[in-house]
Amino acid sequence: MNASDFVFSGLILAIVGFQIWLTRRVWRSSMFDRSQKMNQSKVIWLLPIVGAALVFALMPPDDDERQPPTISA
Repeated sequence: MNASDFVFSGLILAIVGFQIWLTRRVWRSSMFDRSQKMNQSKVIWLLPIVGAALVFALMPPDDDERQPPTISA
C-alpha cells in the first residue's frame, strides 16, 4: 500500500463517520417526526456527500443549545 491508499481510506472513513454522526443527530432531534427522520436518513445514505451536506446545512441547531441554562448552587 502506498500513501494515496492511506489517504483514500482515511477520506472514506471520514465520510462514513460524518454520515453516522449526522444520522444520529437527525434521530435525536425533537424537531422532526418519524417520517421526516426516515426521509432525511435516506438522503444522507443514498446521496453520500451531497445529501449529507444538504441535511447538515438545513438542520436546526442542537436541541441542547436551545434549552435555557440551568443554575446550580
